Amino acid sequence: MLVALGILLVQGPVQMPVEPFVEVGVWYGGHGAMPPATATADVNALRLDVEAIRRAGFNTVVTWVRWSEAEPKKGIYALAATERLIAAIALADLKVVVVVYPDRPEWAAGSSVAPFLEYASRRLSINPAVLRVVAETPELAETRIEVGASAPAARLAMWAAVASGARTLSFISSDGALPRLLPLGETVGVITRNPALFAPLRPRTGGVVSVSSTGGGAPVDVKLLESTDAIMIIGLNHAPGPRTATITFEPEIPEAIWQNLETGTSVNFVMGRSGPVLEHTFAPRDALVLMIRKRLR
Repeated sequence: MLVALGILLVQGPVQMPVEPFVEVGVWYGGHGAMPPATATADVNALRLDVEAIRRAGFNTVVTWVRWSEAEPKKGIYALAATERLIAAIALADLKVVVVVYPDRPEWAAGSSVAPFLEYASRRLSINPAVLRVVAETPELAETRIEVGASAPAARLAMWAAVASGARTLSFISSDGALPRLLPLGETVGVITRNPALFAPLRPRTGGVVSVSSTGGGAPVDVKLLESTDAIMIIGLNHAPGPRTATITFEPEIPEAIWQNLETGTSVNFVMGRSGPVLEHTFAPRDALVLMIRKRLR
């Protein structure tokens, strides 16, 4: 008996599954750098800085160049320091975003930044750690979270951005102090360690019947996010004082045990007349992030 053996040849590259990624970055231009200056002379200090960023919990570094400094003469480019910085970041297993400030060099009066942006993107993106090279715009500036003296305010702003559907976050210190940013890593690590959970989440309409809270001013804001695998509740207290909130959900929201993603503790709802009810006391400028797994639809 003869057995015919066939070999199937597939044309083209094999498509590998894309790993989920939620970009959470910290602005950094080199050891001791103040925006938008870039200083990379101290290589050892630079290496220690980027390793500290990774250990803190961030997965991306956002750095920058000024067109006026990076192309001081037409066709003459000064990007070597930026490339060294990118190389150090890549060695720490971090991703990189490069923002180009479009202030013109003296020779480029009336010229567009577009040719420089295209050149910088092509050159810097040779390093696979570079996610993108983009021009600074007012819209881009609005997406970053400035960290001042209040770390709770930055944490609240982060969860508010996630609740609105943002999947690209960046933190910047107005005084350029990296130590001011690193403590936030404990919070951002909740996201960067769980990209498969956060990446597919999308804002969900409905789900909340009512929210009542003590104290004056705006009530606690409650947002729901959902994927095929999970439901997330994000409660936000923007008030400068503590608030005790009673949140009533629609009956379809599970009454079962939820997980507090920041503390790892379990949270129980109780069944009220209109649906599950949660009572929680928020600290000033505080957030509550709860998650429950569900069956695939």
